[in-house]
Amino acid sequence: MHAAGRRHLARLARLAPARCQRRILLGLLHQAQTTRFGRDHDFRRIRSIADYRRLVPLYTRADLWREYWQPVYPHLAGATWPGEEDMETGRRGDKERKKPLFSLSPRLPVSVSSCHLSALRTALALTAQVRPRARLLSGALLFLTDEGPSNRTEYSVLTERLPSLIRPYTITSAEIEAERFAHLPITGLVGPAERLLLLLEKIKEVRGKRSVRDIWPKLSAILYTRRPTAAPASHLRALAGEDVLLLEMVGRAEGPIAVEDPQLGLSRLLFDHGVYFEFVPLDQVDQPRCPRYDIEEIELGVPYELAMTSPAGLWACRTGRTVCLERRDPPLLSFVEMAKPQPAEFGGRRARRTDLVLPTPLLPASHPQSADIPEALPESSSHTPWSILADRG
Repeated sequence: MHAAGRRHLARLARLAPARCQRRILLGLLHQAQTTRFGRDHDFRRIRSIADYRRLVPLYTRADLWREYWQPVYPHLAGATWPGEEDMETGRRGDKERKKPLFSLSPRLPVSVSSCHLSALRTALALTAQVRPRARLLSGALLFLTDEGPSNRTEYSVLTERLPSLIRPYTITSAEIEAERFAHLPITGLVGPAERLLLLLEKIKEVRGKRSVRDIWPKLSAILYTRRPTAAPASHLRALAGEDVLLLEMVGRAEGPIAVEDPQLGLSRLLFDHGVYFEFVPLDQVDQPRCPRYDIEEIELGVPYELAMTSPAGLWACRTGRTVCLERRDPPLLSFVEMAKPQPAEFGGRRARRTDLVLPTPLLPASHPQSADIPEALPESSSHTPWSILADRG
């Protein structure tokens, strides 16, 4: 595992982020060109990132829900992303070779789950790098999810899609009850911070111990996600102890965003994990044709709103997260909050990191939400007044 992790990180270090992002975007466009969204925005004409920004405006999840998901809910296949069976047979036209595909949860397609598994692999590689003596595979890795597998078939598919090295050591929260976790040789925990907090409290109650280390002496690392409104990571640190490595994974249900680098103390952008990212200046985000930049086009220390395109059917979708690029090689981000997000406060100039309030501690994760449930509708839509027909003219 340690050798595979070193090779994985070395491969990422050799990649060019801009080239990887362009490859990912063109691949997503090719897969979704037959969807309703792809036809409306003429994906067949897109040959470059500039074409994509010209033909596809900036969206919000509420816009996508109102225009594409709500009219066909709950049958979302073909709206903004093809169904899994369509992707399998797709453009081959071979109906006899069609085989059913399963997803890791009722809400996420297999392609999105592959993105999350790639992010997990990177997180495990970073864990092995900073803890070379940790024996993560000497016990069990416990995965806590909001929605476990609903049946045996789905559970077997989940296990098969995990990395082969950790597959024999994996236990899911749907397999056994929490009372039995306390008697297992757990070496690593993965899951939402709020679920982990409840589990650790329950484990201490069941075993009657004051410290989690007294229950799981081999516990080496906790990989967690966190909602912006959840309890700070200091609560998890107080329960886990100082010897356990805490590593934050930032992402949404629609795709991973970043993984905390324990050596550098910042979040490493996952530019080669199946999701395309764009960065929008804060003082221009509400304009009809606001500029959008790649990771190599943005300035260091300048706040941008993050937009993502993912195989969950999000296209140039605003995430509501404000990020600053702190380092280009590797791409390291810090997630920040605006004190008062009003452009007038900055006198018409571009906001810089000194105009921001950094939360203490800086905990930038968001917990996944379903792609088919929208956020609250905004007061005014950010959908631009121009259309594909106007563009063709």
